Amino acid sequence: MKKFATVIVQGQTLELDAPGLKIRRLDGREPYVIWSAPPQAIAAGFVPKNVRLFPDWQDPDDFERIALECRKWQAKALAHGTPAEGKAPLVDGSLGFLIDAYLKDPASPLHAVQASTRATYLRWIKLLAPYQEVRLSDIDSATLADWYAELGEPTEPDGEQRARRATSGIQMLRLLFRFGAEKDAAECGRLLDIAMSSEFDVKPAHRQAMSVGDAQLFVGYALWGGDVRMALAQACQFELGLRQSEVIGEWVPLQPDDRIGTDDIVFQRQRWTGGLTFESPVLAGIDLAKCPLIQRCLELIEDKRGPCIVRSDGRPYDRFTFSRRWRVIADAAGLSRGVQNMDSRKSR
Repeated sequence: MKKFATVIVQGQTLELDAPGLKIRRLDGREPYVIWSAPPQAIAAGFVPKNVRLFPDWQDPDDFERIALECRKWQAKALAHGTPAEGKAPLVDGSLGFLIDAYLKDPASPLHAVQASTRATYLRWIKLLAPYQEVRLSDIDSATLADWYAELGEPTEPDGEQRARRATSGIQMLRLLFRFGAEKDAAECGRLLDIAMSSEFDVKPAHRQAMSVGDAQLFVGYALWGGDVRMALAQACQFELGLRQSEVIGEWVPLQPDDRIGTDDIVFQRQRWTGGLTFESPVLAGIDLAKCPLIQRCLELIEDKRGPCIVRSDGRPYDRFTFSRRWRVIADAAGLSRGVQNMDSRKSR
C-alpha cells in the first residue's frame, strides 16, 4: 500500500505522493524541506543522499511540484539500487547513445570526479559531435585512426598539427568504451582494446622550466598589451610558487541544497572558489621588495578588492579561457612552446 506524506500548508491538510520527503521544523524560520534517498540506494553508492527542495509555503498547489520532484529522485535512486537494472546492458548501438548514457546514468564515473575534471570531459565530448551517429559495430582501428587525424588537423593550411586535441578525443573515447564495457554494451570491450593503442598518445614534448627571463618577458608583454591581470597571474605563480588553480580558482557547480551568501560569486549556477583575492593572507603578507614582478603589477591596479585574476568583464577566469589566453600571450611574447603554464612556478 502506498504511503502518503501529510503536510499542512496555509491551513490546508495535503496528502502527497512524495516518497522520501522530509520536513524539518526550525524555530523562527521557514521549514527545511529535503528529499532523502532510500537506505538501499545509499548503500549501493547512490548520490546525492539528500536534495534540498524549495516549496512556496504561501501556495498549497506548489507542493504538487515538490511531490513530483520527490518521485523523480526516488525513481532514480531505486533504479541505481537495483542490481539487475544497474547492470542492464546498453542497447542502441550508436556512439551518440553511449555518450548520452555516460552523461545521464547516475552510476556514470562522470559524476564522481571533481568539477574541473568533469568540465574537461564535457569539452572532450564536444570533440566527438561529428561521429555520434556512427554505429559502434562499424568502428575499427582504421576508423579511430581517421578520427585521430581529423581531430588533429591544423586550423590553417600551414599550421601545426593539434596532437593534444586529437589525443583528448581518443582519451574521451577510452573513457566511454570503458564505461560501456562495464555496462555490458556490445562492442565496447573490443573498442577499448583498440583505443588503448599507444599510437594515439601524444609523444612527450620537450618541456622546460620557466626562467626569470621567461617570467619577465611574459609579464612585460602582458602589461604592454594592457592585460595587467594576466601579468599578475604569471607573477604570482612564478614569485610565490603557486599553482594555476591556487591563483585563478575554479568554478564549481551549485548543488540543490547549497546556500548562496552575499559575498559569493555565482555565474550560470556555478560558484567561484579557491582563487587568490586581494584579501588573501598569502598576498597581503608578501615582501614586495622580493617580488618585483608582483609589485610592478599591483602598482597598476587601482581597485584592489575581490578576486585578483579576472577577465575584462570582471568575472574570474575559468581554467580553459585562462589557459588559452596565457598561451596567446606567451606565443606573442616569444616564449618557447616548451614553456607551459604548469611550469610557471619558480624552482625553490
